[in-house]
Amino acid sequence: MKKQLIGAVVATAMFAAPLAATAATWMAYTFGPSENLANVQGMKRVMEDIEKNTGGEVKFRLRLAGSLPIQATDITQAVGNGTVRFADDGFYLGNVRIAGILRLPMLLRSQEDFDKAYAIMKPYVERDFGKQGVVVLGHFSFPHQVIFSARKLESLADIKGQKLRVSSPEQAAFVQRAGGIPVTLGGAEVPSALSAGTIDGALTASAGGGKIWGDMLKYNLRLPVNYFDGFYLVNKKAFEALSPEMQAKMRESVARQAPGTTAQIAKEEGEVTDALRQKGMVIVPSTPAMEQAATDLVSGYWEDWAREQGPEAVQALAEVRKALGR
Repeated sequence: MKKQLIGAVVATAMFAAPLAATAATWMAYTFGPSENLANVQGMKRVMEDIEKNTGGEVKFRLRLAGSLPIQATDITQAVGNGTVRFADDGFYLGNVRIAGILRLPMLLRSQEDFDKAYAIMKPYVERDFGKQGVVVLGHFSFPHQVIFSARKLESLADIKGQKLRVSSPEQAAFVQRAGGIPVTLGGAEVPSALSAGTIDGALTASAGGGKIWGDMLKYNLRLPVNYFDGFYLVNKKAFEALSPEMQAKMRESVARQAPGTTAQIAKEEGEVTDALRQKGMVIVPSTPAMEQAATDLVSGYWEDWAREQGPEAVQALAEVRKALGR
């Protein structure tokens, strides 16, 4: 209820006019807290393409994570209730639970695995976003989430007792099973938490948190825990108020630009990791033995998670595991 009231107040303050099709500026929001991040740069390319492709009928004003009273985990709701009309959302799992299959620890081992799983999950995910009053226009993904820490972190055993920032309940389950203490935080909250010692480190990609928090961290264990992805979302009422031609043009723009976001993030992953190594960070490669030990630790959780979500999740997970042969 509190979140709904906050959203309503912010939405009222931002939009005196209804969500009608006009050549007005749409408020947009990103879960990225820095313009240096690839997903934020990708968001800008998407918006620029839409503005050009629609002949200026749809324009945007972008706000970074933390610049509005919207928690990272509330972005789906903020788009659905019109607080913002357009966003990229990587913290959607509280609203679209079945998509957690894409985040299960140690399930998806490669980009090929992720692509196979996403093809299966896409209809489920788009349907459940639709129930929240939003339309999915596109999708992008980060490389594997790995573990960074200010404390010694050279093996699975070193996770024990460490307070690690996670971005989903699925990551939290992995950290707990490894003996660590998971702490859920949005990206904008991480620097102050590291400074205060509230957390010791974080699960993130080098091209994500590693790029902007690297100076505060000393170790990077390259264990591929899980993937992180994001969606380009638009408020359903605002989108449907546009002409069919403008709707198609928005979809075209996102389809054209979204792959570039994934490609940029993938390119930066190696570059940022090398830069962190040169600055003195201890980079610990993953090994097949370490990955098998981590999988043994959490594989039982996959089915437990699915049963907790319900029969549909059990069915979807079975489809994904069959496609992966796992």
